[in-house]
Amino acid sequence: MRLQPESAVAAHNLAAALGDMGDAAAAAEYARSSLTKGGDAPETWLVLARALTALSSLDEAQAALDQALARRPAYVDALRDLSQLIWMRTGDAVRACAPLEQAIAAAPSNAALHALRSAVLLDIAGPQAAYHALEPGFIAGLSGIASAAAAAAAEIDPALALRHAEEAARQAPTDVRAANTLCAAQIAAGRAAEALPRLDSIIAARPLDQYALALRTVAWRLLGDPRALSATDYKRLCRPFQIGLEAGTLECVAAGLDLLHPFAAQPLGQSIRSGVQAALDPRHAGNPDIDAVFDALETPISRYIADMAGHDDPMSQRAGLGHEIIGAWSVRLTAGGRHSDHIHPEGWVSSALYITTPQVDASDPRAGWLRFGAVRLGVGFELPAEHWIEPRPGVVALFPSWMWHGTEPFRSAGTRMTIAFDVQPR
Repeated sequence: MRLQPESAVAAHNLAAALGDMGDAAAAAEYARSSLTKGGDAPETWLVLARALTALSSLDEAQAALDQALARRPAYVDALRDLSQLIWMRTGDAVRACAPLEQAIAAAPSNAALHALRSAVLLDIAGPQAAYHALEPGFIAGLSGIASAAAAAAAEIDPALALRHAEEAARQAPTDVRAANTLCAAQIAAGRAAEALPRLDSIIAARPLDQYALALRTVAWRLLGDPRALSATDYKRLCRPFQIGLEAGTLECVAAGLDLLHPFAAQPLGQSIRSGVQAALDPRHAGNPDIDAVFDALETPISRYIADMAGHDDPMSQRAGLGHEIIGAWSVRLTAGGRHSDHIHPEGWVSSALYITTPQVDASDPRAGWLRFGAVRLGVGFELPAEHWIEPRPGVVALFPSWMWHGTEPFRSAGTRMTIAFDVQPR
C-alpha cells in the first residue's frame, strides 16, 4: 500500500491479511478502499462481508455477500457464509438453504454446491435431509460428493458411510481429508486395526494433523494399545488454572460478552448445540475488562506449556517455541445447551475459560462439566468420557487441541458463558 497507494489489489490484499489476523475494523476499511479504487472482485466483497459480520453489522454483511454472489453465483465460500449468516440470524433452515437451492438450480452439475448443501443441512436439518440432498448428484454420477455422503451417512448407517468414504479416497488418493474420513469410517465400522496403519502414515507425513492424531487415540483405545491415554495422561494434559482478576471483573466481562451475541442460532460446522457464538479479537477486544482477561491468561498458558516440555507426545514436542493466541470466541449456552464432542483442527493448545456457570444440579453433579475422551463417530459408535473438569467462574481449562472434548448437558437455570481460544507456537 505504501508503494502503490492507488492499487485496488494492494488494498484488497491488506484487507484480507488484516481479516485473517482478526482486525475486523481495519479489514473493512481497506476492503471498502479497494472497492472505491475500482476493485470489484467477489473475493473483496467476501472479505468485507466477513469483517462486517465480526463487527456485528449484519445487514451490511448480508448485502456484501449478495454483491459477491452477484459477481460469481457459484462462489462456494460466499454461499456458505450467506447460508450461515441467515441461519445464525433467524434459525430458519429453509431460509438458510434458499441461496444454495438457487445456485444449484442454475448449476446442477456443480458437485461442490451439492456437497455444500449437504454439509449445511447436516448441521441444521439432520443426516437424513443431508443425505437425501445428495440424491440428484448420485443420479447424475457427479464426482466429488462422496466425502459429503460419508459424513451424512455416518449418522444413518456405518456400512454405507464406509462405502462412500472408500469411494472418496479412491477418487482423491492424495487428499488427506478423504484419508481421514476413511479412517473415521473404518473405526466406526469396527475396523480400527485397518485404520491404524493409514493413520500412522498420515501422521508421519503431517505430524501436526490434529484430526489424525485424535483418531489414532481412538484406535489405540479400541485395540488396547499401551499408547492409549491413561488417567495419568489426562491429568497431566487437561489442566484447570484459576486466573488472577480484580474483584468484579468477571461480572463486567459477562455484561460485555452479552453485547457481542447478536445471533439466534449457532454457527455451522461447530460443536455448539442450543447456544450461540461470537468472535473475539484477543489483541484488542474493544472492552477493557475483556482485554484484562486476555492479559491474565498469559500466566496460565505459559505455565501449562512450560510444564509440558520434556514429554514425548504430540503437544509437548512443540513446547519451548513461544506461543500466541491465534483465535478466540465466546459461547453462551442456556438450559439444554452443550458442546458435542470434537477436536480443534487448527490449534495446538485449546481452552475453555468460564465466565458464568449455571446453578448446580444436585441430581446430576456433572451437568455442564467439560469432559474428555467421549467420542461419537456416527450412529452406533460412541465411547464414554474418561476425564472431567468442573467449570467454575475464573477457571481456565487448557488441553491439547487433538484431545476429544465436549460438555455434559445441563438443565438447570443460569447461563454457561465461556471464552475459548486456540494457541499456536510462534
